[in-house]
Amino acid sequence: MASNDAAKQQGYVPQLIILTVFWLGLQLVASWVKPGFDHIGQYISEINATDTPNAGVLGWVGFIPLAMIAFSFLVSIRSQLRVRSVSHVGWLLLFLWPFGYLASALAPCDAGCPIDGSSSQAIHNVVAVISYFGFALGTLLLALTPKTSWLVRVALVLLATVTVLGFLVMTSYPMFEIRGAIQRYVEVAQLIVFWLLLTLQQKESE
Repeated sequence: MASNDAAKQQGYVPQLIILTVFWLGLQLVASWVKPGFDHIGQYISEINATDTPNAGVLGWVGFIPLAMIAFSFLVSIRSQLRVRSVSHVGWLLLFLWPFGYLASALAPCDAGCPIDGSSSQAIHNVVAVISYFGFALGTLLLALTPKTSWLVRVALVLLATVTVLGFLVMTSYPMFEIRGAIQRYVEVAQLIVFWLLLTLQQKESE
């Protein structure tokens, strides 16, 4: 029975590895094909910013496939999760992370990702707020999943806090020069939430 639980848990690991590697690959590709792209000072969405080298293409071959991989993982693992009622809503809110990437492809930010800008930038800004805060709320609700260890619950609460505080810090003017680095730390925290879904799977005895 224990071996079945372990096998079931490991069944989703390849999807998570692909998701994580694709995210890392997207960062590397940006360094190679966008002259002067700065991971410390620029947001990830600026990989696809309008009027920049390879804009549009990177949205279609980078952001959209990444979103599809994340969507696929969330849908496929749902039947194995112990989430109920409130925690089920938490699982649903995790879809906002890939939705944010999808929106960054379809409604790209302007160069520099300003607060004010084009209509596409305005949509981008609204989606960013909804996706980060919604994802953080979803992570908090996942901590209420039945029969979850206190260690996982604490980790989920901490990751939700990192997501919210990270968003507030990276969008504040004093952190302008390192906003890209802060965002990438936040995104790593969000990817960890996806990995923690493995711990929320039902066991054979449940």
